[in-house]
Amino acid sequence: MAQGERGRPTFKRDGGLGGGGAGGGRAGSGVGGGRPGHRGEAFDKPALVPQVTTLWDYPSQHYGKGMQGDAKFKGATPSYIIWNLLERYTQPGDLVIDPCCGSGTTLDVARDLGRKALGYDVHPTRTDIFRVDARKLPPELTNKVDFVFIDPPYSTHIDYGPDPRDIGKLDAAGGKYYEAMGQVITEIARVLKPGGYTGLYVSDSYEHDRQGGKFYALGFELFGLLRQKLIPVDIVAVTRHNKTLNMGNYRKAADEGNFFLRGFNYLLIFRKATS
Repeated sequence: MAQGERGRPTFKRDGGLGGGGAGGGRAGSGVGGGRPGHRGEAFDKPALVPQVTTLWDYPSQHYGKGMQGDAKFKGATPSYIIWNLLERYTQPGDLVIDPCCGSGTTLDVARDLGRKALGYDVHPTRTDIFRVDARKLPPELTNKVDFVFIDPPYSTHIDYGPDPRDIGKLDAAGGKYYEAMGQVITEIARVLKPGGYTGLYVSDSYEHDRQGGKFYALGFELFGLLRQKLIPVDIVAVTRHNKTLNMGNYRKAADEGNFFLRGFNYLLIFRKATS
């Protein structure tokens, strides 16, 4: 492992909590402290298992007896993915941030593991997520962050809200989406500590139409932008469990229209040089 030392999770292998969050955070600060609180599910999910290959799958959107983030949030990141990244690349007490925080999954997982956490989004969904553009992260974070996780908009597939700064309003057919993501990646590189890591989670985009459809290789394009600022560590393929993949009408349309449904996400892992 590049950093020479693996993070030590505070979870038991039965999926239960083994130590809780970092504690001590003030309400609304986004650092430490408890969650703003929704723990609705009452059944055990499969155990948390560290992934050791570059093909990842996850048996459930959430782990443990509750949920991380909000299961109803469109485009929510599976908490198993974030748990694996933080367990591998961070230590208790490290600072983790998410510039496109959505429903706060990263915050919940980080605090469960005893990491400090800050979340930013132009459409904050809870009180511990700050209304901040991912292209303009707070200046005081320069060289302060141990890990950045980001699951950005995949072009215009989801309408997250009215804020005009929303990158999800930029079509990948033009250059503005990639320009915006380049600015986000520049900010990630700025805030990371030397030797710090980032994980960018994204899917390619396909828009079907009667003219044959349009394919946008977001994964390859964003890998190229990341490589301009950071050092590649690895690429992981993560199986998608989007509900539409099992819907007969979607599968029939893909078969008859001779196109593919998106079956995996890229997880692009990079680190900042130590000097």
